[in-house]
Amino acid sequence: MKDDDVEHSMHNTSSDLSSCVCRICQTAKSKEQLISPCNCKGTLGKVHLSCLEKWLNFCGRQYCEICKYHFQVRKTRRYGITQSLRIWVRHPRHRIHLRSDLIIGFILTLITVALCCICAFGVRYFISEGVKLGIPAVYSEGVILIFMAIIVLGYSVTIYLMCKDHVVPWYRWWSRSLVIKIIVIESSGRREVLETKSKTKIKGLLSHLSHKELSSTCNVSDQTPQTPVGPPVVPVAV
Repeated sequence: MKDDDVEHSMHNTSSDLSSCVCRICQTAKSKEQLISPCNCKGTLGKVHLSCLEKWLNFCGRQYCEICKYHFQVRKTRRYGITQSLRIWVRHPRHRIHLRSDLIIGFILTLITVALCCICAFGVRYFISEGVKLGIPAVYSEGVILIFMAIIVLGYSVTIYLMCKDHVVPWYRWWSRSLVIKIIVIESSGRREVLETKSKTKIKGLLSHLSHKELSSTCNVSDQTPQTPVGPPVVPVAV
């Protein structure tokens, strides 16, 4: 029975000690204080501030996934504009996409410039040929200008869509790459009380366990039969 009591006490001690560890890193060896920043209670209510910030930055959320409590946070950009562009371009998939779009844009630019030059330098020829056919010069010049406007407009829209295809995903990624820092609302006195209570609880449980083991050892030793010691036997001469 005593052994069962000791095992039961050890089980209760281990379960109570588990309530004094961080729910994220699952360790109590860190020197960082445990805090309760949300509405979670019990074993899920204590975390390290650094562990919680790492978890929120990894998940990209600003609230507790268990109790849905929204933390008060301070957001800062993880990267600057130039640094984010450099990281984005160095990605293999983005680099291949950007290279192909640059080649397509260069070809479209050459075609657009060539058509505009043909229209600009050949306007007199087209007007003269239109006059020979009985078409007024104003009509011929207007048609040429409309044709040039359509070419320039199509080129501009194509370049805009190509740039948008790169800028929008980059900006979305850059705007979401944030460093989240939690603003701890509770005072330092409350944090010290929480840490003191945890240490006191651990010491009390350990002392209780040692007392149980000592009492069980003493009971076992008391139950051991002792050999009675009598007076010495003196030989009798016959």
